[in-house]
Amino acid sequence: MTEADRTGDRVERTIEVQGIPTHLFEAGSPTAPPLLYLHGTHLGNLWLDYHQLLAQHFHLFAPDIPGFGLSERPDWMRDMSDYVLYFRDLMTVLSLERVALVGHSLGGWMAAEIAVWYPERVSKLVLSNAAGLRVKGVPMTDIFALSPQRLLETCFENLMAATPLIPREINTDYFVRLYAERTTLAALAWNPHYDPKLARRLAFLRCPTLVIWGAHDRLIPPAYGEEWQRLIRGAQLVILDGTGHMPMFEQPQQWAAHICSFLLESHQ
Repeated sequence: MTEADRTGDRVERTIEVQGIPTHLFEAGSPTAPPLLYLHGTHLGNLWLDYHQLLAQHFHLFAPDIPGFGLSERPDWMRDMSDYVLYFRDLMTVLSLERVALVGHSLGGWMAAEIAVWYPERVSKLVLSNAAGLRVKGVPMTDIFALSPQRLLETCFENLMAATPLIPREINTDYFVRLYAERTTLAALAWNPHYDPKLARRLAFLRCPTLVIWGAHDRLIPPAYGEEWQRLIRGAQLVILDGTGHMPMFEQPQQWAAHICSFLLESHQ
């Protein structure tokens, strides 16, 4: 740990993983079940209601994925395999032998890859509006073709819920940070924008899995949620009405309630 800041029940700190200073939020009782939350694109360095709702039931770890938020991406970190190995080592640094894994959008793709390659480290898996697959005949929206304003309009049903993502000032630092984050996304999902091998590998997943999706997701349509459910044996699918790609912003109570209920229930 290189630095730490405690605010109420939340600890904000920086840990080193593979030589990468990684910004991390941690909250919840240390005796509660551990939960690792992987955020989506442009959603690093946030602590919002949905994090706190998860932390009421779990020992929550919410790192900034390298290339987003306050965690820098080194030049050698260029594809999904680098990130999978990184998260394996992050769990080791945090002494997380086995963890519930929740991922949204790009973070959902990463969570699925981790569960495929290191199944012994994942007790349960939750995929929210996850990228990583291709559904023939149902194209995803090209995020690289969208301006920041258009991206918000595509992701949110209620733009008021996007307030935490609207910068206080549009300046050079904002555009530099946006460019760096889009460069990271391009390294992972430019061409192709999914993992061609992942669909087949999901057949080997055995951990209990919940897929949760916004009914009006215009970025990654609900057909992708149905595909995740089809490919993962025994997976449950929950579709939330009145929200799109950002259900944890627009319906944090319902989103978190479904996840907590799933993670806390016993599976024989």
